[in-house]
Amino acid sequence: MSLQDTDRQRWLEMRKDGLGGSDAATIMGANPWSTPYALFLEKVGLVDTSDQDNERMLWGRKLEGVIAAHYEEVTGRALAPGVEMVFSRERKHLFANTDRMILPIEGRTKPGVYEGKTTSAYNLDDWRGGKIPLYYQVQTQHYIYVTETDWGSVACLVGGQQFEWSDIERNDAFLKAYVKKADEFWDRVLNNDPPEMEGHPSERRALNLLYGEDTGEVIELPEQVQEWADRMAEAKEREKAAKDERQSCETLIVGAMKDASFGRLPDGTAFKYVVERKKAHTRAAWEGRVLRKVKRF
Repeated sequence: MSLQDTDRQRWLEMRKDGLGGSDAATIMGANPWSTPYALFLEKVGLVDTSDQDNERMLWGRKLEGVIAAHYEEVTGRALAPGVEMVFSRERKHLFANTDRMILPIEGRTKPGVYEGKTTSAYNLDDWRGGKIPLYYQVQTQHYIYVTETDWGSVACLVGGQQFEWSDIERNDAFLKAYVKKADEFWDRVLNNDPPEMEGHPSERRALNLLYGEDTGEVIELPEQVQEWADRMAEAKEREKAAKDERQSCETLIVGAMKDASFGRLPDGTAFKYVVERKKAHTRAAWEGRVLRKVKRF
């Protein structure tokens, strides 16, 4: 294991001792990838997501220095190393681990928080013209609070070739609401009091880690589960009806196109109907728990 890997593993372990910038948006309900319940399971040590890295995260780390250097070139500002695991003086359960810090510039006596990001070209509209996605606004406000500064700046390399950046000011009204929510969440962690589930995919992934094996036990479920079961059945019916409708429309469109390769619609869009060939492949073996409804036990 390299020194860089060792440092990252240490950072991942220390994250359990408090709430960092990546947790802030989750607490505020602004994280599309996770929920307070899934975060709670991680913080109390019931699940370990430290190894759930992916190619996107890997390249984000590899390009961090490149993006920072380009930010300096474009803005004329100087960056200093980021703070590492600095905890708030007011709230010991809030910590910051910033990418860089911006040295004071004209009109600003304090350094600023710098965050560098990468994203897909599909997300360009979320960044174009100085916009910053809500997730990263909340993250940066968290860092501004912990580092006791007044501003920050977020840069992003979009699609590997489009560079966007924008400054962000300290928002005390937001921070007042945020630290209240963060305090409430951390109290739940300390008292082992989980927040309500939302049914989010991140919660399912966490539960699969927590309850990866079945015991063979038979339990009586509460009445609320019946409501969820009924809603699930109704959703499956709607899903089936939508699938049948889609397939019916596809068949009618194919009948209208006959042997044509392209068919243009009145609104200017078109259908492509050509021969495609896919190579045979082998599906990998898989084992895991699957939820199915049975008629009677």
